[in-house]
Amino acid sequence: MMKLIPEWKDHEKCLIAWPCNKDLYGSVIEDARLEIANFANQISDDEQVEIYCNLSDFKECLQIISNSKINITQTNLDDSWMRDIAPIFYKNNGRLESYSFNFNGYGKYPNYENDNKLSEFISSQLNLPIKKIDLTLEGGAITYDENGNLFTTESVLLNPNRSNPKKNIIEEKLTTLFDLNSIIWLPTGLEGDDTDGHIDNIFCPIGDQRYLIAKSNDQTTFDYKSLTEANLILNSKLSLTVNNLKIIEIPLPSNKIIHNKKLVASYINFYSTKNTIFIPKFNVKEDEEVYDIFKSLFNNKKIEMIESANINYGGGNLHCITMNVPKL
Repeated sequence: MMKLIPEWKDHEKCLIAWPCNKDLYGSVIEDARLEIANFANQISDDEQVEIYCNLSDFKECLQIISNSKINITQTNLDDSWMRDIAPIFYKNNGRLESYSFNFNGYGKYPNYENDNKLSEFISSQLNLPIKKIDLTLEGGAITYDENGNLFTTESVLLNPNRSNPKKNIIEEKLTTLFDLNSIIWLPTGLEGDDTDGHIDNIFCPIGDQRYLIAKSNDQTTFDYKSLTEANLILNSKLSLTVNNLKIIEIPLPSNKIIHNKKLVASYINFYSTKNTIFIPKFNVKEDEEVYDIFKSLFNNKKIEMIESANINYGGGNLHCITMNVPKL
């Protein structure tokens, strides 16, 4: 029986891709690398970290990281969004296995061939069985709970630029691959998201029948309307099968601008280890409120806010640049 393993379960290691796309990051790429190095160093206190980087960046990566607890592996990368290009791990009769889905650069970026091959390279390194699936799906486009529910957005999986089959065929395929009870579709993600609206910026199960959803306080925005609709859908669908359901709203950060670019930013894009919750820090008024919310939700863990504005400038954040390998 094949089952997805929720992210809050123990990890074997954390996978990270070293930023390499200078067209994407521009002048902030070195600052983004420093932010990722700081983040990786903190994760390594809790779990093993594996960083993948291009040969041309290997020497610099070694110098910046300088941590014996972090392993650095040379490979070929086009971009740095490990969540979207790593294998999707699952448990099959007590054994960890993996799927490799198609990656097509979000249907809009031309150079993605190396990233499309990375999941098979990683699974080979980890000595895990891997099966190629003919469906375009990025890891940030899905999330899942302990009840056999998978969550995604129509704006991504049903977008013509992904060249996927019809909705009912996608549902049949994913349900079979992961032995799901249901697939809950939300309309879209955040406005301006380069991925067309990944769910990991707006929604996240955290265990014990608790779910986090992003909230906009500005009623004039697209995000306010779309997130209000998403909240209604989730309450309607989940209340049918989840006892003691708790959906907790997490405010979006105030408009965050760096180098004249407005960031698509969310605290939902966090990473968790056994001991620590790492949340993006935006240096806006919502930081303190969100810290307090997370502290009340995870009172048995440390809460660390991570400077990540330059990572976010490239289009993602802490969840986007990582992939957890589950520990069985």
